[in-house]
Amino acid sequence: MLFATRRSFNATKNILTNNPSSVTRYLSIKSATEPPAKWRDGFYKREDWLRFVMQEASTNEVLIYVHGFNTTQAGNLRRLDKIKAGLKAQGYKGAVIGFDWPSSGNPLDYDGDLGRAKQTAQYLISELAIPLMFLPERPKVHLLAHSMGGYSVLKGLQDMGDSKGPGNWALDQVVFASADVHQPSMERGAWGALIMRHRSKRFTNYYSGDDNVLKLSKFINGTRKRVGRAGLPSPAFSTHIDVSCTAQFRRDETNLPDISFLSHRWWFESAPFYKDLALTLAGKDGFSSGTRLKGPGRDFTLNVS
Repeated sequence: MLFATRRSFNATKNILTNNPSSVTRYLSIKSATEPPAKWRDGFYKREDWLRFVMQEASTNEVLIYVHGFNTTQAGNLRRLDKIKAGLKAQGYKGAVIGFDWPSSGNPLDYDGDLGRAKQTAQYLISELAIPLMFLPERPKVHLLAHSMGGYSVLKGLQDMGDSKGPGNWALDQVVFASADVHQPSMERGAWGALIMRHRSKRFTNYYSGDDNVLKLSKFINGTRKRVGRAGLPSPAFSTHIDVSCTAQFRRDETNLPDISFLSHRWWFESAPFYKDLALTLAGKDGFSSGTRLKGPGRDFTLNVS
């Protein structure tokens, strides 16, 4: 299991903490449930670690998963493991890796997590996505962001700007699920939408109107709607795709495990979601492939069960 982290390392206690680090560390561990006896045993130089990433892929593509608010490191690794297994079952053959920013894993620490996500966002792009894109293999690099991870992606892309980085570059597929992002920022012409159009080949927003965590976030953020619960605003750019998953969640709900914040985290337990996600990462049209129905306007509805 491969991931990069901006959590600081406490050498005395041999733990990765919930505090931001001044460096990015690159780790390889056997599994989410069996980390190395000493965390430092899992640290690698970036050039070696990047080679491990490409060795994991059977195709020339890499998916970076970016976790959200209220996520412990252990919880993040378990979810990364689920994503790898879920996509593999649907035929995805690229590497799946993680970017671990220092969420406290405390549901009452929203503002603290937002600050740490903001502080570390640039390193997701400058020290992970761009180094991957400019490897000799020139792999396609995708991003999958959950919850506050969506904000982290937008902030990271914004912080890079046009004056930083190795010339012109763009991610391939960028995917949000339950993104805790202000809806107005993704309207055509708004800052978030402009950044996403400039720095990705295609952007897909999966959302659910039953997401209770984002219902609360809406009020924390001055009643501003979240794209992970309300969808993208209109008008949107033609390469920005909205997929409503409310009906799919309701079909899945009774068969899903009893986990905390289920309406916000159900994606990682859902084979139908992984089926459509695998097609999205392949650059395919879910409607033509039969995993989506056309909804009102330009919207789609997940239709895979």
